[in-house]
Amino acid sequence: MAKIRVVIPNAGMTSATLARRERMLATVARQGTLISVCCIEGGPRSIESARDAVIAGPYILAEVSKAQAEGYDAIIVYCMSDPGIDAAREITTIPVIAPGETCLHVAAMLASRLAFLTVLEQLEPQVSALVRRSRIDPSCLVSIRSVQMPVAQLCEDPDQTLRAVVQEARAAIDQDGAEALILGCLGFAGLGERVQREVRVPVVDPAFVSLLVAELLVHAKLAHSKSAYPSPVETAD
Repeated sequence: MAKIRVVIPNAGMTSATLARRERMLATVARQGTLISVCCIEGGPRSIESARDAVIAGPYILAEVSKAQAEGYDAIIVYCMSDPGIDAAREITTIPVIAPGETCLHVAAMLASRLAFLTVLEQLEPQVSALVRRSRIDPSCLVSIRSVQMPVAQLCEDPDQTLRAVVQEARAAIDQDGAEALILGCLGFAGLGERVQREVRVPVVDPAFVSLLVAELLVHAKLAHSKSAYPSPVETAD
């Protein structure tokens, strides 16, 4: 059995919303996997800039430390920007899953021409930086497209969100030559299969892929190398 903590780096989420995330993730989890979803206690309501990621960082690390102390087997930092991921791996000995990095690597196994669908055009520089950090060949990414909807708006009209994603997905395929697509926001979670039916190329859904990779690492008894992510040296005040 795997015990997985999902840390959403958005403040102010209701218990009902967190419970819905747990139920959604449970639909693809292995039998016996325990999923617990939480959000950070302070910081931004969504991650839509590098500034937001920095502000959320201390709150993310607090939840990561708490999860390890409470005996979780793996942690998912539930944001495609992968905020605080290196620091989170430094302070833990269990797998810490970065959805952006994970989805890029999975998509690169499925095709050689990838498109990344995000929420706002202003995030495109962050996506480019994410590709560089992920260590995949940057030439694999043929386009970054946005639906021009802030994260908070994605759940207001799910049908409108789906239409916007499908529209940009088709443009990425027809105009940019994409062979596989990455849904580049956890607010798109659960749309992957529906978009894939519409556009007929692989569509990587970050929520489900991140959970399944977390389970894989737990059951394979693998975690991030402490040589690559050494524990911080405590310094005196």
